Amino acid sequence: MTFPQLVEKVNILDNLGSPQGVVWLIDQIRPPKNKLELAEENLAALILDIRNHPAEKDRFKAYLRTFISSRQIVQLFTDSGIQTGKGFFTEAFDRINSWFLPRLYGETDHTETFNEIFHQSWDYKWVEKISREAWATLFKEFDLVELERLDLDSRLTTHLLNSILVVSQRVAAMGLEPEILAKLPELEEFDSPFVIQNKEIFDYLDAYQTQKDFDRTNKNADYKQILVMLSQCADYVNLIRKNKRRFGADISLTYLLNRINQNINRLRTLMKLAVQIKEAEDFESEIELLKTLVYSENKKNSLQDHFDTNVRLLAFQVTEHAGRTGEHYIANTGSEWFKMLFKAMGGGLIVGFLSIFKVFIYYMKASPFGEAFLYSMNYSLGFIGIHVSHSTLATKQPAMTASKLAAALDEVTKPKDKAIENLAEVILRLSRSQFIAFVGNVVIAFPVAFLVAFGYHWYTGEHVAGPDKAMTLINELHPFNSYAIFHAGIAGVFLFLSGMISGYYDNKSVYNKIPQRLQQHKLLVKLFGKTRMVNFGNYIDQNLGSLMGNFFLGIFLGSTGTIGYILGLPLDIRHITFSSGNFGLAVASIGDRLNDYQVFMSILGIFFIGLMNFLVSFSLAIFVAIKSRGVNFKETRKLIRTIFVWFLYRPAEFFFPPRTSKLKKTNEIEILEKETEERPKLNDETEKVRPTKD
Repeated sequence: MTFPQLVEKVNILDNLGSPQGVVWLIDQIRPPKNKLELAEENLAALILDIRNHPAEKDRFKAYLRTFISSRQIVQLFTDSGIQTGKGFFTEAFDRINSWFLPRLYGETDHTETFNEIFHQSWDYKWVEKISREAWATLFKEFDLVELERLDLDSRLTTHLLNSILVVSQRVAAMGLEPEILAKLPELEEFDSPFVIQNKEIFDYLDAYQTQKDFDRTNKNADYKQILVMLSQCADYVNLIRKNKRRFGADISLTYLLNRINQNINRLRTLMKLAVQIKEAEDFESEIELLKTLVYSENKKNSLQDHFDTNVRLLAFQVTEHAGRTGEHYIANTGSEWFKMLFKAMGGGLIVGFLSIFKVFIYYMKASPFGEAFLYSMNYSLGFIGIHVSHSTLATKQPAMTASKLAAALDEVTKPKDKAIENLAEVILRLSRSQFIAFVGNVVIAFPVAFLVAFGYHWYTGEHVAGPDKAMTLINELHPFNSYAIFHAGIAGVFLFLSGMISGYYDNKSVYNKIPQRLQQHKLLVKLFGKTRMVNFGNYIDQNLGSLMGNFFLGIFLGSTGTIGYILGLPLDIRHITFSSGNFGLAVASIGDRLNDYQVFMSILGIFFIGLMNFLVSFSLAIFVAIKSRGVNFKETRKLIRTIFVWFLYRPAEFFFPPRTSKLKKTNEIEILEKETEERPKLNDETEKVRPTKD
C-alpha cells in the first residue's frame, strides 16, 4: 500500500479518532518476523513516499492531530509495564485469564489504541532495531513536537504532568509500606526521600504551570533535587536487596521492591519528557518511552516475563542460603580432604543401618500409605541423624554448593578470564570433595550392611534379605537391564530440591525472625527457661534449613515408589550410598550364587547411579543459581572448555588434593558475596542538594 492509498482510506473513516490510520501506517513499517533487519529499510521507504506526496501528508497530519487528542494518555504512561498492587499470584492468574478473556480498557484511554497499533507480540523486536534517527525523522515529517516544547495549555502537557504526579504519589505510598518500614524504620521520619520527592514534585509542577519565566531545562535546581530524591529512594530499595542475609526475602517483598523500582524508573522517564535537555538528541526521551511501552504492552500477558522479573531475587536468596548451609562441603586442603573422608564414612555407617531397616519395612507388608510413611521416616530420620552427627551424604554436596560456583561469575573487580579461572578452580575442588565423599560413603555402607546382615543370619538363622529379595536388589543395580540410571536421575532431582528447600527455610528463618520469636516465646520460656530457649533459637538459626531439607528429602525418596505403584508408572529412586548398602545385603544373602558378571555389573551400576545422582542434582542447582544472578551462558561455555583443558593436563587434582596447597592467605577464589549493611551513601552532587526539614 502506497502512502496516498493509505491517506485515501483514512479519508473515508467514519471516526477520525479511530487508530486505524496509524495501524495502517505501522503495517507499512513492520517487517516479516524472520527478517527484522528490514524494519529500518521499510521506514526509510515510507518516509521517502511521504515526502513525495505533500498534499496527502498534510491531510494525514490533520488526522493524526485529531487522533492523538481524542483520548487521554495518563493510564498508558502510568500503568503500562508497571506491576499492579494485586500481588504476585493474583497478577500471574490475571495474565493467564487474559489469554482466554482479553483485557478491557477505558474508552477514553489510549492504552487500547496503542495495543491495536502494535498488535503483534513481537513488535518490540523491530521497534528496538530501528535507530533513533530514523524514528525522529518520521516524527519530524508529521511536524510532531517534543513534549517539553508544547504549550502549557496543550492536552498532552496536562496529561504528562498528571502522569508524573500519579506515579510520584505511588512511589511515596509504596515507600511507606509496612514491609519496607519494618526493615528500614528510618523511612518513617519526616525527611524520608519517598515523602520528600512527592513534595518536591508537587511544588515543581505547580511552578511549572504557574510561573511564566519558569526554567524548563534540566539545569533547573529543583529538577536536579527531584532526581537526587529518586536516586535516594532507589538506594534504599537496593539496600534491602544487598542486605539479603540480614533481611531475607519472600515473594511479596520481592514483588513490592520491583514495583517501587519500576515506578521510580518510569517517573525518571516522564520527568525527562517534561524538561528540555540541551545535550539530548531530537525526540530522545520520546523514543525511549515508545520502545519501553511497546515492549511492556507486548509482554503484558507473558508469564515467563512475570516470573523472571519477580522470582530472581527469591531464587538468589534460596541458593545463597543453601550455599551458607553447605560452605563446609568443599575441601580446599589435604587435611580438609581427609576430614571429608571421615565425615563421609560416618554417613556411610548410618546409611548401612538405614538399608537394613528399609528391608525390614518391606517385609512388614504394610498398606501402600503405611509403607510410604515408614520408608519416608526411615530416610528422613536417618538423614537428620547424618546432619546431627556432622557426617556427610555425598550427593547433597552439589545442591548445597552451587551458589558458591555461580557467585564466582559475579566478580566485577577482576577480569572475566580471571573470574572464570576462579570458578573452574572451585569446581575442581568440589570434584575431588565429591569423589572422596563417594568413596567414604560407599566403602563403609557396603561392609556395614554386609556385616550386620551376616551377624543377623549367624544369630537368628534368617537372612535380612531373603534370596528372592536379595536377587531383586542385585537386578535393580544392573545399569542396562533395569531402570537404575533413570531412577538415579529422579533421586538427583530430589537431592536438588532438598538443597533448595534448605535455602528456602534458612531464608524464611531470617525473613520471619523465627529464632528471635522462639527466644521470646513467653510460654516456652516459662516451661524451659530463658537460657535453653536462647540456645535453642541459636540452633534453629544455624540448622533449620538443613533439618527441613533432610526431612523433605526423606519424604521424596520414601514415597516415590508408592506413587509410581498407584499411578502404574515405573517410578522409584536409586541413591549411590543406599545402593552400596543394598549390594552388601544381597552379598550376605546370596553371595555364593553370584557370578563374576553379576558382581561386576552391580559395581558398575553403583558407579553409574552415583554419577547420575551427581550430574542431575549439580546441573539443576548450578542452573538455578546462575539464572538467579542473570549470568550470561556464553561465559558458562567458556567455563566448560577451561575445565576440560584442566582435566587433560592435571587430572589427578580432580580426585586428590595437591601435595602443596596453592591457596593464598587472602583467598582470591572466595565466592560468597560480601554483604554491606551500610546505609546509602550520597555522592558529591547529592550532598549539595540534600533535603532539609521544612
